[in-house]
Amino acid sequence: MEFAVNVPTSCGSGEYTNLAFCDAISWEKQRDFGTGIEALGFDGLAVPDHLITGNGSTMECLTSITALAAVTEDVYLYPKTINNPLRHAPLLAKAMATLDVVSDGRLKLGMGAGWKADEAEAYGYEWPDAPTRLRELEEAIELTKELWTGEPVTYRGDYYELDDAICKPTPVQEPAPPIMVGGGGEEFTLRITAKHADVWNYWGPLDVMTRKLSVLADHCETYETEYDEIQKSWFARCVIRETEAEVEELLDVVPRFRPENAAEGEHFLVGTPETVADDIQRYVDVGIDEVVVEFVDFPRLDGAEVFAEHVIPRFD
Repeated sequence: MEFAVNVPTSCGSGEYTNLAFCDAISWEKQRDFGTGIEALGFDGLAVPDHLITGNGSTMECLTSITALAAVTEDVYLYPKTINNPLRHAPLLAKAMATLDVVSDGRLKLGMGAGWKADEAEAYGYEWPDAPTRLRELEEAIELTKELWTGEPVTYRGDYYELDDAICKPTPVQEPAPPIMVGGGGEEFTLRITAKHADVWNYWGPLDVMTRKLSVLADHCETYETEYDEIQKSWFARCVIRETEAEVEELLDVVPRFRPENAAEGEHFLVGTPETVADDIQRYVDVGIDEVVVEFVDFPRLDGAEVFAEHVIPRFD
């Protein structure tokens, strides 16, 4: 079982914000939080990929994850999830190979078709429909794997064309860094996962995750892929304190995480360590073997400390 932690790239203020204790993002907050998470014994650091979110600064994902590589030693580095329309895929493959080298083999590359049209259009990107973005994502993964071999790559797709492109240095990891596909689309995304990915990540309540896993298994059967060889990953935001009274005190600050305020399809990890661990166990029981947590008290480490001390040992 692996536990990674989101290092936010943006935040805001207001009663219903996800990060009520952070009114402005900064590299210093990211750095101190990331090194603190590593010291607590978590497995990985995940960094979201956005250009404009929150009501203030938004730190760029690849720059942030590379900077975190320089100040950490052991955690895996998890761009989660790269919005494929915002990056030229061959250049992304080159950049990520270099990141794997400079981090001594700690890259875990999350890729997705993107969903936030407004930020892409604000930056002048075209934003095609979802099926087009997903077909482009599939080509991006295919050519990334070819480039990471270090051999000359000539590729002729509908969205990318390469002529004897060489990606050296190649990644440190053998045979290659793991590629995660993020998203829950049953026709396209889970098919791409079954055919190409090492890891799949999604979010939501148990019934949703159980259904998605069943669809993924069906796609694996179609492609004769080993379902058990794909790591299944779940993302959740977390409100945790040692006592119920402390949980209630925190929920007074972040009321949107109360069950009655959750939107349809949302599920949060909320409660004491025992409650949170029991909740995670339900997901483990259906096949989840990585949990990516975003602690709502960022940049404080209070929640992460309680989680590391009392929850992680349940899954050792």
